[in-house]
Amino acid sequence: MDERRLRYFLAITESESVTRAAGRLHIAQPSLSQALRSLEQELGVELFDRTGGRMRLSDAGAALFGPAQRLLQAAEEARAAIAGVAELTTGSVHVATLSTLAATPIAGLVGRFRAAHPGVRISIIEPGSADGVASLVQSGACELGAAHLTQASAGLVVRELGLQELLLVLPPGTASNSGRALSRAELSRLQFIVSPQGTSTRTLLEQALGAIGVAPEIAVETAARESVIPLVLAGAGAALLPDTQAEEAARRGAVVRSLAPAITRPIGLIHRDRPLPAAAAAFLELALAPDDSLRAPASP
Repeated sequence: MDERRLRYFLAITESESVTRAAGRLHIAQPSLSQALRSLEQELGVELFDRTGGRMRLSDAGAALFGPAQRLLQAAEEARAAIAGVAELTTGSVHVATLSTLAATPIAGLVGRFRAAHPGVRISIIEPGSADGVASLVQSGACELGAAHLTQASAGLVVRELGLQELLLVLPPGTASNSGRALSRAELSRLQFIVSPQGTSTRTLLEQALGAIGVAPEIAVETAARESVIPLVLAGAGAALLPDTQAEEAARRGAVVRSLAPAITRPIGLIHRDRPLPAAAAAFLELALAPDDSLRAPASP
């Protein structure tokens, strides 16, 4: 049913006159009369009793009055909701992320975004693997995914954010000259706590040592990333960890060393090759804006 004609119907009802209603609506009286006739023809009833010089609701008009008010109110609420999403006063963004990116850059980005758009809700999902991140984005369950770009992202748009540096984390009490970075040869003499074959951190370790013709010596293999720091602290071996996790390990007593040459990996956001919803597009725009505190690798 035409929203405009319903609005005209309510105005005539309140004014009890087509002429007065036309004045309130700032339209010509013949145009309003024609709109009313069109509505009555559509419904197949007369909505007003036109006797006595006043426009009073007929039984059919009285039956329409309440539903017409509710329909117009619902339309206004719908417009307000859409406007809220478009203006980022409401809405949501779903971000899939690996745990190694949850703190940096995702936590910082979420904080900046929420400061700018406090009415938008952020949902962060950690699927546990790069394939899981890609799958959530490809399915549309998440608008954005935070990924190590060393992983394939078939069919997805990749937006690079910068580099993430990996640092060497050693058990507490390990003799250390913190002013000097460790070479590949020194790295090859250590025993490592590693993630499963094919994960990006393990692949980078294998590539770094493969460059000098050796394979890493594996002490512990674990898919539980949250167990890596406790294992290092317990003396089970060394590990390569992203800079932010290495800093956390150092606060808990681990020894952290830089590497020469540094081991880094590009990180970024992925999304489907189609227009993003307003809130997700704004999140991506903020992420791509220059911000050295989020982009630069940590200093050794």
